[in-house]
Amino acid sequence: MNLSKISLSIVTSVALPLIFSACGDSSSSSVDDSELTNLSSEAETLSSSGANGSSASEQSGTPENQESSSGTQSPDVSSSGSAPLSSGAADSTASSSSAEPESSSEGLVAPAGEFTDSRDGKTYKLAKIGTQTWMAENLRYGDSSLYVYDNAQTVCPEGFHLPTTEQLKMLVEFVGGEEVAAQKLKSTTGWPNDEYGNWNGTDDYGFNAKPVESGFGTGTDENFWSSTRHFGDIWTGEFLKLDPHPTSKADPNDPSTASYSGPFYCDRDHMPPTYSPTLACFIHADPQTKLSVRCLSNIEDCGGKTIDNTKQFCQSGNAYDICRGRIYDARTYECKNDTLYERATGSLYKFSWVWLNSEKEYGLFLDKRDNQYYKTIKIDGVVWFAENLNYASEGSLCYMEDQYYCDRYGRMYTQKMVLNGADSIPSDEKVQGICPEGTHVATLTEMRTLRGEGSFSALYTAYSENDYDLVYQYDENATGFSLAIAGTYYKGESRPWSDLNREGEWIGSDFTYRYSHGWFSESSATSNYRGRPNETAFGSVRCIVD
Repeated sequence: MNLSKISLSIVTSVALPLIFSACGDSSSSSVDDSELTNLSSEAETLSSSGANGSSASEQSGTPENQESSSGTQSPDVSSSGSAPLSSGAADSTASSSSAEPESSSEGLVAPAGEFTDSRDGKTYKLAKIGTQTWMAENLRYGDSSLYVYDNAQTVCPEGFHLPTTEQLKMLVEFVGGEEVAAQKLKSTTGWPNDEYGNWNGTDDYGFNAKPVESGFGTGTDENFWSSTRHFGDIWTGEFLKLDPHPTSKADPNDPSTASYSGPFYCDRDHMPPTYSPTLACFIHADPQTKLSVRCLSNIEDCGGKTIDNTKQFCQSGNAYDICRGRIYDARTYECKNDTLYERATGSLYKFSWVWLNSEKEYGLFLDKRDNQYYKTIKIDGVVWFAENLNYASEGSLCYMEDQYYCDRYGRMYTQKMVLNGADSIPSDEKVQGICPEGTHVATLTEMRTLRGEGSFSALYTAYSENDYDLVYQYDENATGFSLAIAGTYYKGESRPWSDLNREGEWIGSDFTYRYSHGWFSESSATSNYRGRPNETAFGSVRCIVD
């Protein structure tokens, strides 16, 4: 088994090895004022799918001070600037710059003491830890108390859910952080106490984590699934790990761990490794790995009130609506009709703008077909879209057919779609294709000029999440192009979706470009399907303003 720190690389095989990360210093993950710089751009989805079905055009508005015709840009604005809304959309905007909280859920009462699962009559002790109410025992529904990732998503009883990584991080931070969390959360008996030290915990909050004999432990290990897929490996799930005893070994009879015989531990920065009975960390694993589940109550305290944490989140003691499956900095943004706006200006904010370089100046372009705005960036005299096209043409797709991903990565198209059904590929000819009026689909010459002689590091977005292996550390986005790695889809393959945040397909009028960190594969008009548009590979499109 290949063990590493949490890696932002995608493994394309379904039979993935169990991947581990080293525990780094954990920053606060609760929605607190000091840690909200990036929450507006991405938080964990609070459902297993993350979709809400909203159309892309619902994230747009009509500008007051911008030419309304297609192909006309507004003056440059900073990356934090947004499209101002006209009076026609005023009812959807924030009416004040103050961060007024949403109304909390009425009549909700958090469970306490014990909970009985009506499905099988089993009773579980509960633990109130901070604002959260947790099951104080591992779930035991069905034939086992260990679950593969997909089953874990839906196994919790009504009124409870599998926590996101962010919700698990809130737990860890409340009890004192990763360096002491294992000690605070573990049971006071049942763990080894030998020459390696006392692995028993203090169970300060009644969480009562006991050692579990799983497929990759010998009774000195414990791990809890989250509902969050890993940013750098969409096919793996994240989980909370309590650092195991040094003698903990992989089970040679478990195919997911048979190739590794050493202990599983959090700190892999030191060789020989250091072990700690107090340490916890967040890592990710093959979805077929069987881990424990601790269910979290949907009802959470928030400033003396109660909220449903699958619909709202709590910031600074106030409740706010989750917007399009994501939380955000409610001091800066407000969610209206499932669309995010800046409080100070009433201006639209798109989740795709997380990819931008905040130090660059961007323009705005309005696609009048669906009233979507796109940030633009001028590079060597050429004005590029600084985000992927998100126009919902016939046949286009969201990654995994989930609108949650279209909000961030744009839509995916085949080259034939990009050329509006043309039967041949133009040779270095500027064609509008699927792009809005006043723009054209990028050509091979334009793409090569943009890339130049260097690597893609100046073009890639610098934004990432949980990059403990520093895979994205050299992605500087110096040009402001903000290239996001939108994954791939190949029609007809047994596993068509793959590689989100690792590999992508960039489609132009006369080229397709498979790219990833450290390599690229270019296919020109002459080599691509003998001059015929690709009809099976889906990828992203960047338009250029004429």
